[in-house]
Amino acid sequence: MYDPPVPSLGEGRPRLPDQVTMGLLAYLTSHALDEDYAQAAARRASAAGAGGATRVRSRKPIGLAGALALAVFAVLAVTAAAQTSQDSASQERERQALIDQVKARKEALAADRTTVAQLQAGNTRLRSALLRSGETSSGLLREVRLLALGSGTSAVHGPGVEITVDNPPNAPSSQNDSSKVLDKDLQKLVNGLWAAGAEAITINGQRLTALSAIRHAGSAITVNYTRLSPPYVILAIGDPKRLPSRFAETTSGATWLDLQRQFGFRFRMLAQNSLQLPAASVPDLRLARSAGTSAGKGLS
Repeated sequence: MYDPPVPSLGEGRPRLPDQVTMGLLAYLTSHALDEDYAQAAARRASAAGAGGATRVRSRKPIGLAGALALAVFAVLAVTAAAQTSQDSASQERERQALIDQVKARKEALAADRTTVAQLQAGNTRLRSALLRSGETSSGLLREVRLLALGSGTSAVHGPGVEITVDNPPNAPSSQNDSSKVLDKDLQKLVNGLWAAGAEAITINGQRLTALSAIRHAGSAITVNYTRLSPPYVILAIGDPKRLPSRFAETTSGATWLDLQRQFGFRFRMLAQNSLQLPAASVPDLRLARSAGTSAGKGLS
């Protein structure tokens, strides 16, 4: 069998690259670095050998234009920093001025409310003195006092029941969740107390009158436009022996008790020998007139 001769590389022939003559695994092992990195390293080595420890290239001077550009940039940076500092100081002064104005307005409002309360108390004393000045006015004075009791414009005290209502344990944080005590639930509870014979009612210190509203505002329940938070304490003046049983017999009371059992509301009703209920803050009626007077028939 004839074997052709293997050509040998002579001195005049170019050397084949390693990719051709070496195996793949051996080539990858010996050429771990990219060829471009190797060439760059070779250039740095040759430059270092030619110039020694001296640098091959020297930096060019930045020139007048470069110096002016750097100077302008520095001036702009300093100006921006100074302006930012001035704006921050100005904003802090404005914020403090607004805080002072709010505090002053709150103090003025508190002083005005105190003045109004003092004037109302003075008017009440003068009216009582005027009605007591004549014998025929004693009946009128009693009628005025009864009207004040019924309308909720005077403080009252007497026996009754104290009710504590709260959300169920581990209730979600959202107030709009149906498993929590809602405004309509408190409405049913209060309506049941009125129907059971309660004569005066407060919720967390807010006296209920004909102008009172129990409603949702945002994430809270409000009474008389005052935000309340649980637990809700309801004080009701009435017969402490009959109020609980009569409450359960009313339609609203039975509905409330069904809701309490369904959602697990915390509910406690205790009889009390003496309760103190504050007077309600009722706005002055300037345009409303009694239907029996001529002034109430219309406006000219």
